[in-house]
Amino acid sequence: MRKIIEPVFGDYDEKIFYPVLGLLGLILVAIVIDADAAKKAFDAVNNWLIFNFSWGFLIGVFSVVFFILWVGMSKYGNMKLGKDTDEPEFSFIAWVAMMFSAGFGLSTLMWCAAEPLYHLYQSSWTIDAGTAGTPAGVPRAMLLTWFDWGLHGWALFAVGGLAIAFPAYRMDKPMTLGIGLFGLLKEKSLTGFWGKLADVLGVISTLGGNAASLGFGVLSIAFGIKYITGIELGTAGTLVAMSMIVLAFIVSAVSGVERGIKYLSLINIYIGIGMIIYLLVAGPTSYLFSLITQTLGDYATQFVTMSFWTDAGNFKDNAWEQRSWLNWWVVFYWLWWVSYIPFCSGFIARISRGRTIREYILGTTIVPVLMTFILFGVWGGNAAYLEVTGAAPIWDAVQNDFGSTIYTLLSQFPLGGILCVVVFFSIVCFGVTTSDSASYFISMQISRGNINPAIGMRILWGVLLGGIGLILLAAGKLNALKAMAIVVGAPFFFVVIAYMFSIVKMLKMAEKGEL
Repeated sequence: MRKIIEPVFGDYDEKIFYPVLGLLGLILVAIVIDADAAKKAFDAVNNWLIFNFSWGFLIGVFSVVFFILWVGMSKYGNMKLGKDTDEPEFSFIAWVAMMFSAGFGLSTLMWCAAEPLYHLYQSSWTIDAGTAGTPAGVPRAMLLTWFDWGLHGWALFAVGGLAIAFPAYRMDKPMTLGIGLFGLLKEKSLTGFWGKLADVLGVISTLGGNAASLGFGVLSIAFGIKYITGIELGTAGTLVAMSMIVLAFIVSAVSGVERGIKYLSLINIYIGIGMIIYLLVAGPTSYLFSLITQTLGDYATQFVTMSFWTDAGNFKDNAWEQRSWLNWWVVFYWLWWVSYIPFCSGFIARISRGRTIREYILGTTIVPVLMTFILFGVWGGNAAYLEVTGAAPIWDAVQNDFGSTIYTLLSQFPLGGILCVVVFFSIVCFGVTTSDSASYFISMQISRGNINPAIGMRILWGVLLGGIGLILLAAGKLNALKAMAIVVGAPFFFVVIAYMFSIVKMLKMAEKGEL
């Protein structure tokens, strides 16, 4: 079998390749045969984790934030991800652009106008304060949105990427998820059971999460086509649109990080900056600046309080009752971020050679967080302003179809039709860059951590990633796949905790000249 596969797909790890294909096949068969039962099973696990261990996730994720900031400010901050003579492979702007596009670029664009309104009307914080749906509730709603998309999530990615990149570049080790445990397991992190388990779960989680995201992204794209042109694609048209996107990200992944992924990511960033500037100038400028300023102060002063808030003060019928908002808008988000750790951490590690640890941590936490804050502040601030002033029914759009929110918002501005076309193009670009980064990462894992996997391997996983999305989109079973991705990704919460201990050991080894 190897003699047949290797000439086309290059060297590959049988201990990852076949288990991934087998597990993926079983999961897909279960979803296709009875998606409702599969989703109920995955949801049951999700609910059990969320509603019984929310306090544990809050403590654990905060410890990750504290840890990564400590490493960045410590004496180890000047160490390089690589040899002392290594220089960064990409410019700072290209590095940040790829990192942001590969992470939650598509998701932030889809949620930037909608999520603040969810919190404005439904969050426990605004309800308790009596400000739900009012202008006074907007700053709190924006703060909650920043909290969901802020430092906690990017810290998870930063720890994963550091654990992988440090031994990979300093010792020329394969860039696998298992190598992040080198400080604890040494060479067994590459050959032992625990290292291989991390690799397999990481690939499955990446396939499930990104296939589902691609499917949902295409549904948003289909809505954009209908909004802009009035043409209803239908199921067949939607599948054709998705097929074209799949082809685009396969071509991009084949062209490599240095070309397709890099240039598309830069396009995303430049379009995003242009849209933000326009909305800032054309919208209620003074209000937006005031909202961002106030929210930044609230984020800085209430960061710790919000990190440990468990709704312990809510009682019903003389018994404590934790409301669902915390679990679905905070804890669920942490699990969602965790499910993306394998892919995002591995890809961030791939593009970070030559950076010092301090520069790496600054670039993977503070910079993307500030970019996210500005994006949500301007888009979400405009949406909230139009809603509370009665200028446009943005909340109605959110409730009817959250994917329509961004187009409903833009239609209120001069040149709204042109803006809708621009944001539609940006959504397509983000969908392509996220998926091509995922297929590239999977190819790296299957190819024993090779940072330049064979073109055939990249095409294979690009086709599989897109094919899974196409099949389940056609069957209307994407929700079950999304639930599965989170269940499979949840164990990486414990892997990240192990990564932190591994990082400390590796830093001490490097200080002694042993790494």
